[in-house]
Formats: sequence, C-alpha cells, structure tokens
Amino acid sequence: MAENIYLFYGNDEYLVATRARECVRSLCPEAEESLVLETIDGDVAKIDDALSALHTCISAFRTVGLFGGKKVVFFRNASFFKNLVIMKNQQIKNLLGELVSDIKAGLATDQFLVISAPGLDKRSALFKAINTAGKVSEFSIPERDYEARPMALRRATDALKKEGFQIDPDALELFIDRAGFETRQILNEVEKIILYKRDEKKITRKDVQLITSPSSEAISWDFTDAVAERNLPEAIRLFRQLLFQKQSAVGLMVQLGTLFNHLVRFREYIDAGWILLQGNRIQWSNDPALDDYFANMPDDPRKMHWFRSSKIAHQANRFSARALVARKKLIADTHEQMISEGNLPHNLVFETLLAKLCASPSPRKQKYR
Repeated sequence: MAENIYLFYGNDEYLVATRARECVRSLCPEAEESLVLETIDGDVAKIDDALSALHTCISAFRTVGLFGGKKVVFFRNASFFKNLVIMKNQQIKNLLGELVSDIKAGLATDQFLVISAPGLDKRSALFKAINTAGKVSEFSIPERDYEARPMALRRATDALKKEGFQIDPDALELFIDRAGFETRQILNEVEKIILYKRDEKKITRKDVQLITSPSSEAISWDFTDAVAERNLPEAIRLFRQLLFQKQSAVGLMVQLGTLFNHLVRFREYIDAGWILLQGNRIQWSNDPALDDYFANMPDDPRKMHWFRSSKIAHQANRFSARALVARKKLIADTHEQMISEGNLPHNLVFETLLAKLCASPSPRKQKYR
C-alpha cells in the first residue's frame, strides 16, 4: 500500500476535515506550506467549477515541487462527488478517468495526494483505485439512532473527561438530546459548558438545561415529545419556533406521522406483555416469539437506545391503542388536506391538529383518549 495517497470521507464533516488537515500537517509542516503545499477547493456546485477543480488537482500532482522537492496536493472538501448531476457529466467522467489512471500508475515517492470529501460511492472506480493504492479513512455518523447515540455519548464523555470534568448520566442524556450527534456541535457545546463551569468539575442536568443550545434536530425532538405528552402550549411554541427556523409544516407533519407510528407499535408491545415499565427504564420480555416477530422488521426496536425506547414506551402508555390509531389517521387525513387544498393556511391547519392531538380525554366521549 502506498503511503502517499489518502482519502478522508464521510458525513461527519468535522472529523473528516480535522483528520485530513492533520494528515496534511504531518506531510507538510506549517513552515513549509508556502513551498510544498497546493490546496484545491472542491466544495463546488456547478459542472464548470468541478471541471476546473479536477483539472487543477490533476495538474498539481503531475507538476514537480519547487526546486524538484516534495509536493503535497490537498483536494479539500470535494463535495461534488455526491452531486449526481455533476458526476454523470461526460467531461467529469473523463477527468475522473485520468485521475484514476494516475492513481493506479502511482505517484512519485516525493509526491502526496490528500482528498477529503463528504461522501464517495464505494462502487466508483475512484474509490476502488484509492482503496487499492492508498489509504482510506471513513468518518460517518450512523443513520440509526441506536447506533449513532452511543457514539455521541462516548464522544461527549471523552471530551469532558479530557478536560477533567464529570457529568451525571441523566445530564449526559439530555446533553446529547440537545446537542445532537454531529461531532462539531458536540464539541462546541462541550467547550461552552466547560467555560461556564470553570473550576467546578461536576456537570448536572441543570447546567445542561441552562447552557446547552438545542440543535434544530433537538428542537424537533422536543416538539414531538410535547405532542406525545399532550403539552399543547409547548407544542405550539416549538411549532412556531421551527417555522421561524424555516422548517416546513408539511415536513413537521411527516415527523408527527413517524412519532405516532412508533407510539402505536410500542402500545402494541405493552399490551402484548413484551414491555415491562419499570421506573424510567423499560424491560423487554424474554418471550421467544419476539425474535420471530422482530426478524421480519427492518429495525428491531430492542436495539434502539434504551433512553429513547423508554421515553416512547412511557409516552405510548399515556394513550389507549384505539386513541393512538385514531390520532394516526387524523394526522394522515390532515396531511392529505394540506397537500390537496393548497389555499388553506398551513400554520392554522397544523395548530388545529395539535389541539386535537393534545386534547385530554372527555368524560363523555373517549374517541381521542
């Protein structure tokens, strides 16, 4: 394996950028950059710009270094690798073919190519060539909550521990609920809370509530939690905040649909005796039927992080199965109404829906209990 071709890619943009820059620094100390390093910006969205960036990259490592010495080419943040329109362009394909050929032929011992990108198709000739001739490092956040959450919890804990801080378990869970799973956001929020606490090394839930800024994802979680807990004032407040942050009412409707899909499923598990509610943490039954049942599902809810699954189970327990199914249908009907009757004010329709979803059970009519 060559030691002069490197690819750093993945959706965790902070780690991709950081590790790629560390690699460049190891190959080219800062004092040598002006003589040795050539950086090409690959964060482009137009075909002409992508052609220019690729052409510059290829020309750069084909050119010897100043005075015939070392040459480091850093093709930084090649975001267009994920742009299907750009990647289907024939001129782009031709230049990528040249790049692949050069990589397969091998660079000179004093030439180095470092590429960072938010994504690259593993089936592509470029990925295969680098994987064979160089070194590939992937930094990605898993799509599934039960895989991404433990990584985020560990990353926050390690960052705090490195600075000599400890955090209560429930405070850590809340921290990740608010900060989300992105590494950059986690580290930014860690830095804020460290600056706030200073010499006090113990971080509590109250500290997190006071200091940690909710990400847009966290606000969305808070919004669906407020609906599931029938907290109408909070649900409306968060809905208006999300609209102000340019979230669409239709998109939020989809989130509500997903929420009630989860609630219906967990209500079924509770009624079947598969979930035992014990304090804040649920316990799954040892019934062998669970393995057969969940084997046919794309996601096994038992693999969901315990904090999230426990919250959903307790929220589902607030409703009867019939009430959840009725609310699920109400969401679907309202969604259809918003799409088909475009002249209706979406915010008004949505807030009327929230009032119905959060309604308390009537002593006479139990339809939405």
